[in-house]
Amino acid sequence: MRSVVIGGGHLAYFVVTTLREIDPKGRIIVIEFTFEKVEMLKKTFPYAEAVLSSIDKVEEYITENRSLIDVLVSATDSDALNLRYAKHSIKNEIPIVVAILNNPLNEPIFVKENIRYVINPYKTIISKVKEIVDKFRVNIIYEFSRINAGIYAFKIENAEILRKVRGLILKNDLPFFIVSSADNRIRAGSVGDIQIGDVVCISCLDKDIRSFLERIREGGS
Repeated sequence: MRSVVIGGGHLAYFVVTTLREIDPKGRIIVIEFTFEKVEMLKKTFPYAEAVLSSIDKVEEYITENRSLIDVLVSATDSDALNLRYAKHSIKNEIPIVVAILNNPLNEPIFVKENIRYVINPYKTIISKVKEIVDKFRVNIIYEFSRINAGIYAFKIENAEILRKVRGLILKNDLPFFIVSSADNRIRAGSVGDIQIGDVVCISCLDKDIRSFLERIREGGS
């Protein structure tokens, strides 16, 4: 696999190390705009090829090498550049194009421009804070950025939580599955089959989860 990463900052560091783990023998090219960062990249990632480029030459590089690129990740410190390079890569039919956000508020812009793979690292922070702090714990299993929905997991710790999760599912007619507390296996069933100790995974819109958590905090049903 041949991967191109644009940017040499903190975001790019995690991208490069992850790509290396996925495909240890793959070729990784990192494009950066300053000589100092290129030199640093060469020392940090001896297995990758660090390329010095001007901002306006990146698109030319993508066009010239489009038949050779399997994955392109735009991970600069500028969302404007990340959007620009992602759109150009899609136009050049790069198989996998990923854009990483610096500002989470810009996510709708990327979605509107049909960038299929947008990584919002700040959503992980939100989910972890909820997991640690929120008295009613909800873990984000997977998110569908394009439609503002996801798969959310609830630990059924007591009878009150059991009643309220059942109510959420029934009121909104939501698809769900159960992870058994007995053997950690997934099992199907009706709402009445959910037991204390189980983890219930629900697929729904973000607004449904937010509304539900607000009712929980307020002590509503």
